Amino acid sequence: MSQKLRNIDKLAINKQMALPLKFKSIKNRENYLVSKCNLEAVKLIENSKYWQDRKKTNSIPGAIVYGPKGSGKTHLCTIFKQNIDCEYLTSLTNKSLEQVTNGKNFILDDFVPGKDYPSEIVMHFVNQVTNKEGSILFLSRFSPFQMNWNISDLNSRIRSLVSSEIKSPDDVLLYLFLVKYSNEKKLFMSDNKLIYILERLNRSFDSVIKIIDRLDLYSLEIKKSITYKNIKFFLNELSEN
Repeated sequence: MSQKLRNIDKLAINKQMALPLKFKSIKNRENYLVSKCNLEAVKLIENSKYWQDRKKTNSIPGAIVYGPKGSGKTHLCTIFKQNIDCEYLTSLTNKSLEQVTNGKNFILDDFVPGKDYPSEIVMHFVNQVTNKEGSILFLSRFSPFQMNWNISDLNSRIRSLVSSEIKSPDDVLLYLFLVKYSNEKKLFMSDNKLIYILERLNRSFDSVIKIIDRLDLYSLEIKKSITYKNIKFFLNELSEN
């Protein structure tokens, strides 16, 4: 037990160290929370007719979904994979070109110009996918117009993609996720405490997961309900990291 944890509650002298339980939230459509900040992206991902039609275009057959880290792109990617058979890639190399076959679909995650996505290979890749009537879902932290590729034709083609922005979670969505995730962990807190957390938290799903994981582990250690003092301590700890 660290000195920091002991300092939170001096009365919890006899608390037992809890073993961190592995927890994996199921990522599917039923568990994906929707609000104004991600509605258009969800519609795009679930529009099967769009993805079939895109295979007939002379441009890049696909779309790009972009948004900040922790905005839910990975979860959305999982939904896409459940609806459409596809290959998930986080980089492109010359060997990637060998994976392109007739009608094959791809997800290119963390898509941004650089060593993982060299312009020349990206250009060859999208040409092959287009010729083979496949499709590509691009996921990125950046909009197409924030990307600068070394090949002007690639720049214009990426910027011509249908795109959908996932904005940082709004208060409604973040609160729903906070309630959902804390309930899944069986860490039950009052609405006032949840709102207290929400008002002081960075606006991302990752931040919610981190604070709830910390509070859940501590609650198991002390075998008591979480107090405002506990919440404040862990919020401060997260803000320092």
